[in-house]
Amino acid sequence: MRTLFTIAGKDARILVRDRTALLVMLAMPLALIFILGSALGSIGQGDSLDIDVAIVNQDAGDTGQRFVDGLTGSKEIDALFNIEVSDDADAVRTAVEKGDLTAALIIPSDLTEKITAGEPVGLEVLQDPGSKIAGGIWAGVVRAGVSSASAQIIAVQTLQEELAAAGAGAQPSAPQGAAPEMPPMTFDAVAVREIEAQVDKRISMISYYSAGMTGMFLLFGSMFGAFSFVKERREQTLARMLSTPASKLAIVGGKAIGVLMIGAGQFAVLLIGTQMLFGVDWGQNIGATILVGAAEAIAAAGLAMTLAALGKSERAIGGIAPAAIMLFAATGGSMVPTEQLPKFLLPVQVVSPVYWTVNGFLDVMRGASVADVLPGAGAVLAIGAVLFAFGVWRLRFE
Repeated sequence: MRTLFTIAGKDARILVRDRTALLVMLAMPLALIFILGSALGSIGQGDSLDIDVAIVNQDAGDTGQRFVDGLTGSKEIDALFNIEVSDDADAVRTAVEKGDLTAALIIPSDLTEKITAGEPVGLEVLQDPGSKIAGGIWAGVVRAGVSSASAQIIAVQTLQEELAAAGAGAQPSAPQGAAPEMPPMTFDAVAVREIEAQVDKRISMISYYSAGMTGMFLLFGSMFGAFSFVKERREQTLARMLSTPASKLAIVGGKAIGVLMIGAGQFAVLLIGTQMLFGVDWGQNIGATILVGAAEAIAAAGLAMTLAALGKSERAIGGIAPAAIMLFAATGGSMVPTEQLPKFLLPVQVVSPVYWTVNGFLDVMRGASVADVLPGAGAVLAIGAVLFAFGVWRLRFE
């Protein structure tokens, strides 16, 4: 046992002194978390969706302006959209087609005229095909607003008809023949608050990418662990170690524990660093978070053995390891939420330790307990055990 931990400590010290390894394992994930989280931070965090939309009012009467005032004057709608009022319909259409605007509302020039005449009239809602969800929200708001306005218009027209039938004397305060004025149009009651309804705790994008990048870069320790094994094999250090009383199992176990120690330290730095630098909330159950991170650190140790078995040189491992890790990360949700990935990738997700790790981190952020993340952590440990067993089976010491 002492030999095992001596080998592990030696490998850990060598890796800590490697500036390139530290750059890849610590600096890169923190930089990517900051860049991706900052660039996409408006999606899913804060109280505003900040969807860019435009309104073009071509109506010659006052009804169109009532629509504009109602949309721009509502606090609820202002929390969802950045509304630009324009008078150039062609420019707005072009902006939506190019994706510069998510959606737009164009009010026709004869809106007031047709409403006064009791004729049907339509509003034009444009949506960017690449932003169907956000564009659909805007279309829903407009439809709700039209329903509210239609109710007001019908009420006013009905009142006009009743007054006309009863005679002007029914309203002594109003001039003879005067039509009652339609009240100011309001969109404050439009039911858009459902956008903010939460079943689970909302996770900001910087928190999401903290989980995703941590899940991915924890595996990079396996690459540097495999480098160490191959280098010692090439320099005959392993052969000299085998001439000592140390067994092959102690040597392999020591190197695996060395990778595990590095992974544990890397996880601690990323966990504390993201909290201090970016204010990431990893959840209330720190024990569950540590369990998930420790499980992947163990899986990284197993992956190190597989890489050392498959790669005959550092160059070979340098080609195999990043490709495998990026595949695990891409299918595991480090870059894109897994629910947005094609269904045919599901079999790959199941064997990806990153998939279980990232989902575990996100579950803890939403309030999951240790018991909730145990199945995922168990899956990661099982993957690590298979990788370790395969690596030991295929390892060459000379």
